[in-house]
Amino acid sequence: MSNQIYKFKSIEKFNSVIEGISTNFFGTMKNNDGSLHFDNIKKFTQQLGVSDTVSYMSQIHSGNVSIVTSDKSTISRKVDGLITNKKHVPLAVLTADCLPILFYDPKNHVIGVAHAGYRGLLNHIIENVISIFKSNFLTNPKDIIVCIGPGIETKCYEVGKELIDKFEETFPNFKNMFIKKKGNYYLDLKSVAIQSLQSAGVQLKHIENSNVCTKCDQNYYSYRRGDINNRFSSIISLR
Repeated sequence: MSNQIYKFKSIEKFNSVIEGISTNFFGTMKNNDGSLHFDNIKKFTQQLGVSDTVSYMSQIHSGNVSIVTSDKSTISRKVDGLITNKKHVPLAVLTADCLPILFYDPKNHVIGVAHAGYRGLLNHIIENVISIFKSNFLTNPKDIIVCIGPGIETKCYEVGKELIDKFEETFPNFKNMFIKKKGNYYLDLKSVAIQSLQSAGVQLKHIENSNVCTKCDQNYYSYRRGDINNRFSSIISLR
């Protein structure tokens, strides 16, 4: 944590990238009506050192990914993943229990973000982001550095058996996707995300997991804790 902003050590060492995750100190990045809270966004980006227009997504819990080519973007993109190789084009994801995931290919200078809740994971948002890195930017997945931001941890994420069945059907070879305790099921989003990354060719040593639970940590908004409309922001940008 630096100046109320969560930072990732694996990306911070690169001078060509700016990244950070807002805490509740900056307030919600989204209004109750779903629009962006530009005053709070500005407060956060100024502290982060980002002066360019930030690209956000509609985030529809899909596997859809868009390539951003300029800073003239809006929140209208109906996707859950963004990728760019352009400098001064910050990419952002808004969350409050779902996983915010940042991607960086230091060899080809490509960045990406993904919004990975349970529906996004089931729709292969992670695999689709990696696929576009490979096909459009000639990235070798082994070179990608991936950072998983604060999200709800297993112990706080009780779900129904039907959802567990869906994950076992979609990812038959994955292990440790959930725990069962006193007849209840608890989904491990981060375990699924990490295994999805590895199955797509990302090296485990290049995956940094924040290990922060949004429901437990009062520094972040949490849908399960009652923050129905509030969101915090994760941003990455090439400079």
